[in-house]
Amino acid sequence: MTIPEIAEHRGLSRQRVHRIARSDPKFPPPVVEPGTTRLKYPTDAVDAYFDTRVLQPGRRTDLEKRRQEDPDDDG
Repeated sequence: MTIPEIAEHRGLSRQRVHRIARSDPKFPPPVVEPGTTRLKYPTDAVDAYFDTRVLQPGRRTDLEKRRQEDPDDDG
């Protein structure tokens, strides 16, 4: 699978898939097929990676600003 194919299959942007592939050492390594320079990733390995991937939600920065503006608020 190419990066665009992974993105379409998983409902992610191409940029997000690139970022994951670069930053996560557990992402399967690419394979270069003879006669092409396009990197491809084994479908089984990509599916296994995403099936076992643990998602970590991001930080809610929209709430931090509100807390800074209203430090006496208990809620």
